[in-house]
Amino acid sequence: MTTGRSLDHFAIAVRNADGAGSRYEALGFQVLPLMRHIELGSCNRIVQLHDTYIELVGDLDKAVPYLRDRMLPRFQCGDGIAISSITSSSLEDEHRRLANTRWKGDAIVNARRKVTMPDGTVDETDSRCIYVWRPERLYSMLFYSEHRKPHTIWTPAYQQHPNTARRVTAIVYVSNDPPNDGGYAADLLGYAPQESLPHRVIFRTPRGETIEYLSAEEIARRYGNAAPQPCATQPCLGVGLDIEVADLNACRRAMTQGSVAFETVGSKLRVPAAQASGVVLEFHAASL
Repeated sequence: MTTGRSLDHFAIAVRNADGAGSRYEALGFQVLPLMRHIELGSCNRIVQLHDTYIELVGDLDKAVPYLRDRMLPRFQCGDGIAISSITSSSLEDEHRRLANTRWKGDAIVNARRKVTMPDGTVDETDSRCIYVWRPERLYSMLFYSEHRKPHTIWTPAYQQHPNTARRVTAIVYVSNDPPNDGGYAADLLGYAPQESLPHRVIFRTPRGETIEYLSAEEIARRYGNAAPQPCATQPCLGVGLDIEVADLNACRRAMTQGSVAFETVGSKLRVPAAQASGVVLEFHAASL
């Protein structure tokens, strides 16, 4: 049986994975060296967190055709969040469950890659995925991930960050029709949103994270000039991540040392999209 679905990881499409990795290092993250998906052809640099991770995905022009042809047009809107993963304990169960919805999941694929472990040995991930595309709204696609070798995905030594980042607690989308996108998300998550309004739909996952679909007006109110530029060709795009840190002052010091432009907004530190490969990052202290 599948368990409650929460956030897993976030694929940020970048034209230069090493350059993006350097930007995220300046933000105070430990970013793993370049790795290549053995079966998919793309490459990535990873930021491991405690139960989520950020994936800077490059070389999309070298990916297998079904992925390349869908992902490359994302760059018409610049670098940024392309697709996002939710957790699954059984992809076979997900396929059976999707048969009772409007959506058809692709065949199971493996995003395996070799990874050098902290002791210098080389291991290989075993992470299977089901993509669930919507042709008219490609870049709000959610997909399922099942990690059969979790020690290669979440390695304590690789989760130590100068900015003290712990986990992603929210992903934020801009949408021209939040209820439409919320309906898709509800089918994939298997539960209803916590809030559903014409301009805002918000889900809370079993782990307490949020998935938010906001109108352009709501995005402007939330992020102001920090938001990425609107993209007329895409009706729904991921634009922001909230990140919990252990020590907000340490986060501030790390970004100052990295010469990152950021601002303090209430109890959060906000990095504009232009500083983080098309994604607004908001850092906040862990809740007591």
